[in-house]
Amino acid sequence: MIVKLSLGELERARLVLRGGSVLDWHRLDVGSLDECLAILRANGFDLEDEGDRSYLKNMRLSAIDYLTRNFGFSFLPEIFNAPSAGDLMLLAAGKDSLRRRQACVVLKVMHVLHHAEAMELKSRLNIAEHELYHIVEDKAVRVIEAMKERGYPIVDFQCSRKTRDSIITKLLHKKQGNRALLYDMIRFRIVTATAEEIVPAIAYLSIHLFPFHYTVPGESRNSIFDFRDFIRRHPRISRMIPEFQVDLMYENEMRGPSNPETNDTFRTASFVVDIPIRLDDRQLELWAPGARLSSRVVHVLAEFQIVDEASHAGNEQGEASHVRYKDRRLSRVKERLLRGRMVWNDKAGE
Repeated sequence: MIVKLSLGELERARLVLRGGSVLDWHRLDVGSLDECLAILRANGFDLEDEGDRSYLKNMRLSAIDYLTRNFGFSFLPEIFNAPSAGDLMLLAAGKDSLRRRQACVVLKVMHVLHHAEAMELKSRLNIAEHELYHIVEDKAVRVIEAMKERGYPIVDFQCSRKTRDSIITKLLHKKQGNRALLYDMIRFRIVTATAEEIVPAIAYLSIHLFPFHYTVPGESRNSIFDFRDFIRRHPRISRMIPEFQVDLMYENEMRGPSNPETNDTFRTASFVVDIPIRLDDRQLELWAPGARLSSRVVHVLAEFQIVDEASHAGNEQGEASHVRYKDRRLSRVKERLLRGRMVWNDKAGE
């Protein structure tokens, strides 16, 4: 599967693994309109729905209006009058530098605008967060089953939610206390046969389960393999290095310090994403009755841990085990409760 990875798939997987942001990209690496449509579907859009097409058009015009008012930008007719979001995405991947740059700028602002709309809709929902978790879990199960049918060597898949005690302990452990944001209220663990399958698996997930561009920047960790070594082991992939949008010298730019309770022998690739959930008419009527809404997509934060089978077995033993990890965390929280201040190193208390 590695040899089949396109530049776009590799760029998406790399962004997820390094915790980067599409706001730093200057090009969208897609090769066809079908690929663009797949990305839009991953965002929760139904491209046969007139309402969704109208919403995407309004997002584009709103982005152009924002850029014109705040920066004095002007845009080519091809950007302003793009027939669809897919066509705009193709312009962002095209060879014409001016059209590509303008399309990229508009797409970046659309990305932010849509996220804001999704947050607004979620704030209006009369529903407990855990009800949305059920929908996310069902979506994840369907995608993982599809991956297995396609031949991806998924050895194990697990979903878990934080218990009340775990939530309290983590908040007591964080610098910010009860003001902290928890990214791992729902967590998925995927075990692949070998470490070589991790990048192809993430490339698939980033266009079928969650949009790669809704990876939470700075929240990715990878202690299983060095990405630079990974691509250099594969000659075909190595030839793509000059085309990368972010130079390999910045590979670890977005990573914070590791958690001090995590043992050095613990191996995993983890990241946090906003998973889009498209609400149907029945759900909107039940959870947001009477609300005038421009979007029907909400996002649910989830943490993913992807690990190969050998590393997973090692993680279950000795000091790397979850039981030992939990003991170390409880010990530090107990110290904070009894004596006060703990010592953190930047994000080490996360």
